[in-house]
Amino acid sequence: MNINFSKPAAALQGRTAFRNPFVEIGLLVIISLLLVWFVILPKKNQGDEKRRELTKIKEEQKLIAGKLDTLRELAKSLQSHQNEIADLDKALPLDGKSLRLNLLIDAFARSSGVTLGNINLSGKPNGVVAGDKDLLKDVFAPKRELQKLSGTVYVIGSLNQLTAFLRKLETSGRLIDVTDLSLDSGTEGNLNMKLSITAYYFAP
Repeated sequence: MNINFSKPAAALQGRTAFRNPFVEIGLLVIISLLLVWFVILPKKNQGDEKRRELTKIKEEQKLIAGKLDTLRELAKSLQSHQNEIADLDKALPLDGKSLRLNLLIDAFARSSGVTLGNINLSGKPNGVVAGDKDLLKDVFAPKRELQKLSGTVYVIGSLNQLTAFLRKLETSGRLIDVTDLSLDSGTEGNLNMKLSITAYYFAP
């Protein structure tokens, strides 16, 4: 008994028609486009973004390196000019404390032999006080400007002593201007001298 399992020719022709190569090519194209759109392009964009970030980081590193070199040069320059820096600090203190100026004037009076009377000095009323902890943490952080500490000084002495006292004021390392001067006769051949002075400091 012979059994024939072969399929009809019409069925074979139908399958051949279903496997149309144009349809398969179209499907491959669609799949390729979807792969490019949802996989390859996002990966490319991420890579481009990473490269841009890396370039930006490298530029910032170069900028920071340049600033560090500048700071090192400034540090070397400061170390080689310690005397000049000390003179500048003496000429323009970073605060308006009148006590420092009072002590300086007192030292000039004693060294020149005059008798020091009253010293009346006043500066910026809302100046920085010693208890400002934020300022003490970084004294150079606030914006500073040149300010004045003004007042009057009364001294008694001979003409030579008064001249010596004035010379010390004028040649002091501290910036002090004598803005007014008046003399009148005193006792025991001495002279009374009244000075109006202005000193300067660099503070917020």
